[in-house]
Amino acid sequence: MSATADEKLETANWNLEPLVDDRGPEAVEAMLNESRARGEAFAERYRGRVDQLDSSELAEAMRELGAIHDLAGRAGSYAMLSFSLDTTDPERGARMQKASELAAGIQTQLLFFDLEWNEVPAEHADRLLEAEELGFCAHHLRTLRRYRDHQLSEP
Repeated sequence: MSATADEKLETANWNLEPLVDDRGPEAVEAMLNESRARGEAFAERYRGRVDQLDSSELAEAMRELGAIHDLAGRAGSYAMLSFSLDTTDPERGARMQKASELAAGIQTQLLFFDLEWNEVPAEHADRLLEAEELGFCAHHLRTLRRYRDHQLSEP
């Protein structure tokens, strides 16, 4: 590479701030903690009763799941992309590791929903998926059910 190309590479940078609502690197852990707290509340509200939800409740649950994943995803992306800008910075590496650990915990916390959705009887699931209010997530829910014969239990 020429010196000019190296200089251009050195000055390349992304503006990652929109991912964390312009709150800087310290927002990563705060956003993941918020996502985890929302995940806990979600689990308290829906665990053990996914098969009892009507279409409006399922739509509400899916919107909340989307918001939880969006929050955690933006924080995790910020941490990963920030680290990729300077892989020698131990602070960035530690932030990325912490983000990965928190994100894995959130995923585990929410796993019950997919598993319980796949236990909903086919006739009930089909009726729910016909509801207009689930149009925004029906494809995702149908896709989850494609693998229900191959899913393991939560433990």
